[in-house]
Amino acid sequence: MQVATTTTHRQMMQGHTDRVTGVVPLPDKRRIITCSRDSSLRLWDMESGTQIGDDWRDKGDDKQVLTIALSPNSKRVASGSEDGTVKLWDVETRKVIARWTEHRDCVESVCWSPIDELVLSGSWDGVTARVWNVESRETMLGPIQTEQEYVFVVAYSPDGSKFATGGYSSVPSSNRSIAV
Repeated sequence: MQVATTTTHRQMMQGHTDRVTGVVPLPDKRRIITCSRDSSLRLWDMESGTQIGDDWRDKGDDKQVLTIALSPNSKRVASGSEDGTVKLWDVETRKVIARWTEHRDCVESVCWSPIDELVLSGSWDGVTARVWNVESRETMLGPIQTEQEYVFVVAYSPDGSKFATGGYSSVPSSNRSIAV
C-alpha cells in the first residue's frame, strides 16, 4: 500500500472576511458551498476558484455561521449560527426559507437524515440536540438531553433510525462523551 505524502491545492478561493467554518460539495463536482464567521454562505466554482453570484446573507442578520449541511436531494442547505438559529436555505434561490430559533446558544453542528426530511442540530445551550421537520417547519423531537454542556457534532446512522451527538461536559464522567 502506498501512502501519499503531500499534495497541493487546485484552487485558493478568497472572499470570506473571517474564518471558514464549513464546506459542502454539490453533486455536479464543480461547485461547493462554504459558510463563515463573516455571517455568509458562498457558492464557488472549483475549476476557476471564483465565487458565483453574491454572498448568501439573511437580511438583517450579522451572526456568525458555524456549520452547514447539504440535504440528500441537494436542494437545500441547513446552517447553524452563533445565536442558536438553525436556518434552511434554498440552493437555487440562495434565500432562507425557514428559521428555527429554539436553541439558546450557538449551533455547532447540523446533519440531515438520510431518509426523511429531518435536520438534527447540536447546541452549546447546556445539553441539547433537536430534530426539525423540514416539511412542517416544526420541532419534531427536542430538546434532547444529551448530558453534554456543549454538543460539537451530530450524525445520523446510515439508515436514519438513530443519531449520535459528541460533546464536552465539565463533569468528569461525561467529559468528551458520545450520546446515542
